[in-house]
Amino acid sequence: MTENDGRPQEPGRGEAPDLIDDALKLVDGLQRKLVTAGVRRGVGAVTSAPRKGDVWEEAIRLETKPERPAVEELFDIVRTSAPEVAGHLGRAGLALAGALGRTWDVVERSLEQTGSDASRPQADDSGAESAQDRREEAKPQVTSGD
Repeated sequence: MTENDGRPQEPGRGEAPDLIDDALKLVDGLQRKLVTAGVRRGVGAVTSAPRKGDVWEEAIRLETKPERPAVEELFDIVRTSAPEVAGHLGRAGLALAGALGRTWDVVERSLEQTGSDASRPQADDSGAESAQDRREEAKPQVTSGD
């Protein structure tokens, strides 16, 4: 029997030799094209990896991030800052409540003291003045020797 190309086929071998021959021809043709391309461009162009951008291109590519929608940025800010802000507000609220409590205590004491001063009789005040006057009178008078 013969194949379509007119070559006789050996019994028991099937189409395997034709496939192997075709594959070898393809590899041989590819090698010749690579060698030809290597001679034209230089061996380094064929064997090296594809050219990457220079350092500046790489830095700009890494530096520029795609812009996110404003809503996403806002949610990200809230997500990261909200716990810290809530903690500060809680501590500030406690400090404010403490300061107001201490202020109210001072006002109460002041009002109680004013009320107790008003309820004392006037005689006590005059007695305190008279005792001070007596002390003043008891002091010896210093006169100059002129």
